[in-house]
Amino acid sequence: LRRFPSTRARAVKCHPLQNTPLELRPSPSISRAHPMSLEVVSSLGLVLCFAPALVHGVEVISPMLSRWVVNVVLPFFGPGFPAAASALSYGEQLAMLDAARAAGPETKGAAADDYVFLLLFEQRQGSLAFLSVAVGAAYGLSLGYDDRAPLHLMFGVMSVLFALVNANHAGMPGLGHHPRVSRHGRNVGIVFSPFWAVSAAFNLRAFIHA
Repeated sequence: LRRFPSTRARAVKCHPLQNTPLELRPSPSISRAHPMSLEVVSSLGLVLCFAPALVHGVEVISPMLSRWVVNVVLPFFGPGFPAAASALSYGEQLAMLDAARAAGPETKGAAADDYVFLLLFEQRQGSLAFLSVAVGAAYGLSLGYDDRAPLHLMFGVMSVLFALVNANHAGMPGLGHHPRVSRHGRNVGIVFSPFWAVSAAFNLRAFIHA
């Protein structure tokens, strides 16, 4: 009896110039999907860390410039759109700060002055830190993958903490306390807690495998 070839046998064809069979094998790009390379993961982790500087970097000039975030950025988390009628002015910002200072105890005037100063000072320091992170991320992109480990450790820890703080603003208990979370602020937390979780995953993975 004639035996038919098995259906599992690999298909072969002859080379047009030679009489030797060539095996037909599927292309690696077709047979399996290539995972994201560690270099790409590393670069994405660094790029995501530009975000705070893009939003808050201008506040290094003056903490009062945070009003652009209030007037232009936060309304989208309403959801909604910026409107001139609801935008704060510089004079209104000062009036609010003066009202806060005036509401302090009369016998603790120096402490009240320092508290208002500290609110703006910390905001300015935060802007300086965000700009420093952006400079570090830009420098990291110019380095080889193996040299980025210290940056990924720092940015990974930063991203984890940012994710936890934003989750707390979104309503997750046990991660700290903000006594005056606005509706827009809560929505910012909902959006940016996963954003920073992704950044943490990229940076920590890149650090572990560096």
